[in-house]
Amino acid sequence: MRYEVTIYSQRRSSYVSAFYAGLFELSAAGDVTLRFARRQEHRAAARDPVTLRIDVTAAGNSRPVKVCFDTADWRTVASMEDLLVADVYFKRSYDAPYAAQLDPLLGAKIVPLGLHYACSSRHESLSQSVRAAFAWQTASGAWSTAPLDAAKRVVASPIKCALGRLRAGNSPPFIDEFEAGPLLPAAAKVFYRTRVYGPKDAPDNFRLGRMDEVNELRANTVRALKSHFGDRFVGGLRFSAYTQATYPDCLYPAQSGLRGHVALGRACLINVNTAGLHDSTSWKIPEYMAASRCIVSEPTYYAIPAPVVEGRNYLPFTTPEGCVAACERLLADPAAALAMRRENAEYYRAHVRPDRLMARCLQVAVERCP
Repeated sequence: MRYEVTIYSQRRSSYVSAFYAGLFELSAAGDVTLRFARRQEHRAAARDPVTLRIDVTAAGNSRPVKVCFDTADWRTVASMEDLLVADVYFKRSYDAPYAAQLDPLLGAKIVPLGLHYACSSRHESLSQSVRAAFAWQTASGAWSTAPLDAAKRVVASPIKCALGRLRAGNSPPFIDEFEAGPLLPAAAKVFYRTRVYGPKDAPDNFRLGRMDEVNELRANTVRALKSHFGDRFVGGLRFSAYTQATYPDCLYPAQSGLRGHVALGRACLINVNTAGLHDSTSWKIPEYMAASRCIVSEPTYYAIPAPVVEGRNYLPFTTPEGCVAACERLLADPAAALAMRRENAEYYRAHVRPDRLMARCLQVAVERCP
């Protein structure tokens, strides 16, 4: 089915980059016609937006369906303003009991989004980049408050897009940079590289006493993997002043940007994941699926349209010792490891790749609002 999609442009944070990437992929394939419009709601000016609004019209339909994507870690609605406006509200951390507590008309709009990760599309045209930047500057009011700066940003947008294609920009890696087939060789090693949060990074979680628990599990998992596997373990905690002061023995010895992080994961057979803030499913799981890796992870909490299955898509753990044991199981059983790699490659192609994710979301939206 062919769709017309209007993107209400805003600052393109990493949280919403996969939706842009998927739409650019569908546009290049001729499945979507894209236009960009100004967004007037207050969240358009947010420094690091976690929501994205689009309108979608299916061929033969006259009324556009108003859609919002909410990528916040937490279960509550990130933008009640968007929920009131939207016909369909795709929620990353979807929790049915929470939705049931809302007004029935509002709760019925909320549906699970599914897995996604920060990425870029090679098929974003320079003209699309300019139109998106122009709409964002209009929505933010920059043309009236700082017209010269607005013009510079619009002119710079296709340059940044072109630099991204040369891997010289700071945009997320392209979709294909995450991908690897399940039959490609992988070193029999375990990869786990993550971060811990200081009180300034997640003040609410520290106040509630949750952040110490999250940080300790991550640090102790690094320690257990390093102790047990030695040079068969690749990873550690990302550098920060807080990490250096609190967990100096867990620091990853080198600085690595996102592309370097992705390359490290792709080189190792087993990739480890721990839950994100507020029990969210982190981007690591879809990234690992894109690379056809074996996954050892804390159990997932929130609902997604196509559930990931324990034993098939990942081996679960709840303690550092459990993580070590699950990794050993996969290293000792090459047939099981290959089966998991194939399962994750298939899941990724069917449900996670940004063009497939967006195609499903568009279909769900128009079917819910015929």
